[in-house]
Amino acid sequence: MRIAVVAPSVYMSEKTYPERIFAPRTVALQLVNGLVEKGHDVTLFSAPDIETKAKLVGGSVDLLKGNLLRDKYLDREILMEYRLQSGIECRAFYTLDLMGKALQENRKQKFDIIQTDDPLFHPLTELSNSAVCFIFHDPLPRRKSLDFWFLNRYKQHNFISISMAQRRGEPTLNFVGNVYHGLDPNSYQATFEKGSYLAYFGRLLVQKGPDIAIKVANETGDYLKIASDKTHFNTEFVKNKVLPYVDGDKIVHAGFFVTSMEKNNFLNKAKALMLPILWDEPFGLVMIEAMACGTPVIAYNRGSVSEIVRDGVTGFIIDPDNEDRPGKGTWVIKKQGIEGLVEAIKRIEEIDRRACRKHVEENFSVSKMVEGYEKIYNQILNKSL
Repeated sequence: MRIAVVAPSVYMSEKTYPERIFAPRTVALQLVNGLVEKGHDVTLFSAPDIETKAKLVGGSVDLLKGNLLRDKYLDREILMEYRLQSGIECRAFYTLDLMGKALQENRKQKFDIIQTDDPLFHPLTELSNSAVCFIFHDPLPRRKSLDFWFLNRYKQHNFISISMAQRRGEPTLNFVGNVYHGLDPNSYQATFEKGSYLAYFGRLLVQKGPDIAIKVANETGDYLKIASDKTHFNTEFVKNKVLPYVDGDKIVHAGFFVTSMEKNNFLNKAKALMLPILWDEPFGLVMIEAMACGTPVIAYNRGSVSEIVRDGVTGFIIDPDNEDRPGKGTWVIKKQGIEGLVEAIKRIEEIDRRACRKHVEENFSVSKMVEGYEKIYNQILNKSL
């Protein structure tokens, strides 16, 4: 197949934004490289400095950093408002320019299918002359939001979910299949010995629960190492709920790991990955990264957690509260909230770290992900004939 993958986020450029956590970058590169290895002709429309096995059509370097100002601001005192507004428009132009390049290239060679994770491509679908499918990385939006209006406007387009949990709610989109994210297990070195600390890996947001991880570590007496970027260090939440408890001894901010080796060393030496999320995350890539390292996951029952973690086998799933959610009350640990997380840590040695690694190899490999997308691409193409 001739396949185009349009991944136009500026954060796809790891060289421009080296300390930015952006899981979609990892997923997109794993997919396109895997498709190329299967013999497909793949063109990736994305950051100009990406290393990929696919043919690369890069976005504009001039727009990538978002530093250009609108002409009307050049003769004025430069206010922060002008920089912010121009930065937003820079990114929009960068995205639209890449999409335009994809359409131009499509006229030359006509792709069998175009896949993108950017909603701005929806209005351009009818201009593409090729089958188009969409993925996205967030839960379905709430009814009163702009995101809801836009997705609902194009709900008949082809959507691929990244977990079944992502399909809960409205609008009712035309989901043509589901494919879980995958990784190359050979890129992760597993350690089957007991770890020495609890690990938190992710952005410092209320929804991610870093403050909960800190409370639990303080209650159990465990060391907690927090790996994150500094994007949210100036928010009131981080300044009041996270940083005051980072003492450099029991609670440590370990920084942000750029290379896969650094991430691997951080995860495989942990006794467990803490994921006390407070939102319905469609797919937490760090869960399969941890399990690939042999590290069990302790997570709240939100979003896709129950689809990724095998309760009592590769970690423990905890109900965060009394709200009725799929699987509620069926978990090995019956306590809820912080009490449940504390009990999970005390019982973490019941988990066989080899089972964690095996679970990823069997269910969340790149090859399995690629096969899933191939199957759906063929379904879409056969339906359009």
